[in-house]
Amino acid sequence: MTVNEIVGKLTEAREVYYNSETPLMTDSEFDSLEDQLRELDPLNPYFSSVGILPLTEEDGGKIRHDIPMLSMGKAKNISQIEKWMKKLALPEDQIYCLQPKIDGLSASCRYRGGKLLYVATRGDGMTGQDISHIAGHMNDIRDSISFSSGDIEIRGELYLPKNTEYDTKGKPLRNNCVGLINRKEGQDDLKHVRFVAYQISDNSVSSTESGKIELLAEEGFHTVTYSRVSSIEEINDYYEKYIDENRDKWLYETDGLIVAVDDNSIHDEIDSRWVVDHHHHYAIAFKPPAAFRETTLKDIEWQVSRQGNVVPVALFEPVVLGGATLERASLHNFAFVESLMLRQGDTLVIERANDVIPYVRSNKSNVDRTADLFSNSLIPDNCPSCGRKLSESGVHLKCSNGECPEQLIQKIMYWVREAEIEQVSIGTVRALFNAGKIRKIRDLYDLKEEDFADLEGFGDKKITNFIQQVSKSRELTPAELISRLGIPLVQKKALKKLNINTIDDFLTFDDNTYVIGQNIIEWKKNALNREYLEEIISAVSLKDESTGESKGAVAMTGKGPMGRKELAARLEEMGYEFVSSVTGETDILLCEDPSSGSSKLQKAEKLGVKLMSYREFFSL
Repeated sequence: MTVNEIVGKLTEAREVYYNSETPLMTDSEFDSLEDQLRELDPLNPYFSSVGILPLTEEDGGKIRHDIPMLSMGKAKNISQIEKWMKKLALPEDQIYCLQPKIDGLSASCRYRGGKLLYVATRGDGMTGQDISHIAGHMNDIRDSISFSSGDIEIRGELYLPKNTEYDTKGKPLRNNCVGLINRKEGQDDLKHVRFVAYQISDNSVSSTESGKIELLAEEGFHTVTYSRVSSIEEINDYYEKYIDENRDKWLYETDGLIVAVDDNSIHDEIDSRWVVDHHHHYAIAFKPPAAFRETTLKDIEWQVSRQGNVVPVALFEPVVLGGATLERASLHNFAFVESLMLRQGDTLVIERANDVIPYVRSNKSNVDRTADLFSNSLIPDNCPSCGRKLSESGVHLKCSNGECPEQLIQKIMYWVREAEIEQVSIGTVRALFNAGKIRKIRDLYDLKEEDFADLEGFGDKKITNFIQQVSKSRELTPAELISRLGIPLVQKKALKKLNINTIDDFLTFDDNTYVIGQNIIEWKKNALNREYLEEIISAVSLKDESTGESKGAVAMTGKGPMGRKELAARLEEMGYEFVSSVTGETDILLCEDPSSGSSKLQKAEKLGVKLMSYREFFSL
């Protein structure tokens, strides 16, 4: 791969990691790709960025961090930690603070005069997303502090604990956490999210990092566990205990340890010796290999994707790993199955990549097998859905039948998710398909109540809700449609910057200057993608993008007369821009109870933002 291709893949992977429920690659694969880029182009600007904003710019205000929230340098083994310590050249009795590297969403709580001013995500390290709305739903974020009246930030990690009562639907805890924070409605579920504090931006409150953690604990914050050590031997002992016990025992998911010089009075001096862009030099992340267990392969299940790729999933004897019981893991593609030379009864090594995603690392039973003599009965000859003969397409087995039932079902379901048609599950789509009620995406929009008459499991309420939800998604702008096609990094804001305002603009676009443009061009090369676009266009009703100036930015707090999504749509119809957070650029805050004391109201009053009731604004 070229440097640009590697940067594109890394950027896309980081974007998906922060926004999606299914990461594009494992943590080790991501690190390996970064290592390749570092060898080819060590000064690439990619290494000066530290993250991707977890929300799009349309979703609310931005917060610029006075002190950048940088990423961490990495060490993969104890010898690299020792090398880092030697590079620092500190006295032998220097104290280091060890703490877990929590796999959550980094956030900063800013206090001024002892009062909470806002909560923000790390974002790209320089600018984060204002998520102050979460504070009113969480006990871990304090409204005020007593140890300082200055302008300070308390930094930590937002996460869902391993023993959460929230229904994660089997998806990674971190991605569920991001989803809850991004949610516009049903924010009561934020009570399941924890904020664990580990840092204070002001060194004057304590001369040590461990002292800051103690101070936070005394103030009533939920804080990280930590240990103070002074030798490489103690670090190694703590690391081994982490591997053997703590990473399974701790209720927050982790992807390693952080080793930091405890004495923060020498941090600036340490950083002054090297360039500080991506990370500070007084701390380092000690990232262990993923946890793994051995188990027995029972079978391989082959699933048909909307693009016709037939994707293998390993089914194995249950194994407990990182506190989770695992019974299945993706095998990615048929070439990977072939390379492992899998047979039923084989001993598999299963790991949780990034301590989250189940992954088949190796097959311990294939050591004496010869690839050129191996015939794998677990690899199908025919499509498991339509029976059509499968062909090889790169690393995949492919079903070329455009009318394959499972491909059609997956295409319909993909649109349901992208169009944010709520409360419509894959089971519902499959039932309608199997009953012959839908075959294409456009069929969703033609369904009437009588079409459900002979179907089991569809009561009046479910039928009405289905039709209403589908109908809401029919009318959309070209930018909304294009942003829902699943093209990496392509969102409404990006389309504006590329001057793509209509479907024709999209079809004729050929500027490959930027990664986003390259992604669009590559997507259009695929005939199946173009057919998918045509199918969507035939199903929906396109409306013109508003070209007039916005009448103003409007935020909301408290319960309105209808759902937040419907209210936002009405705002836009009236010529206003909906924003989820109150910032200096917000013109109006809608609320019903000015005395509620919500963080948005407090901020609006400080900034002089106009307050209006929902009834007054919408003239209900």
